[in-house]
Amino acid sequence: MTPDNGKLPPYRLWQPTTAKWFVVVFGLSVAYAVVRYHFAGDVPWRHFPLFILNKATSLAAVIFIACSYLIGKIFRWHDGDAALRLVVVKFCGLMGFFLAAIHAFFSLCLWSPAYYGKYFDEGGRINFQGEVALAVGVIALFFLLAPAITTLPGMPKAIGGWRWKRSQHAGYTALSLVVVHLVVLGVRGWLAPKGWHGGIPPVSLVAVTVALVPLLAKRKSLHDRKVRAEGEKR
Repeated sequence: MTPDNGKLPPYRLWQPTTAKWFVVVFGLSVAYAVVRYHFAGDVPWRHFPLFILNKATSLAAVIFIACSYLIGKIFRWHDGDAALRLVVVKFCGLMGFFLAAIHAFFSLCLWSPAYYGKYFDEGGRINFQGEVALAVGVIALFFLLAPAITTLPGMPKAIGGWRWKRSQHAGYTALSLVVVHLVVLGVRGWLAPKGWHGGIPPVSLVAVTVALVPLLAKRKSLHDRKVRAEGEKR
């Protein structure tokens, strides 16, 4: 482990390195939401505790989940310390799930025509767009539950290596559903950049871009593996 973590148990998730990860990822997410909606936009500061933090939480959740699949594969961070890298990967995955659950709770608290009028019909009921977005979001959270649970100590041995790997891959399904969730919610706003506050892209567009990175990386990895296999057969 690094000098900061030397006196800590080798697999402790909360330690100086992971604390820095949280401060950077969550801090940048909050800063982005504040700049876009408070400074560049016209959202009153009284809506910061729930409305703005909800947006920041959703963005941070996607970033953490994406990083859990990119560290050690695309991002060669902590390569000099395999134990620390594993801790960071687990931390990112579990923190992503935790923040996604908080985002779901915050969203349900805010879900009303007053905050999200475009997802309700004239009678005050959720319209088709809103129902699809909510349903897909809930299913995505369910798929995140599998890799979160199997990250707990002892689970790889308890369920076997093959099942453990399959459960971890459920995160890719969750990210795919997150993309659908975000597209349904925000695609109209993405296509109208003139309406962006201060010309700053919506949080949902940033989040969907982040979610696509590990999905595209996985697709490329599978393609490269297939090409190598075909080359060996020849």
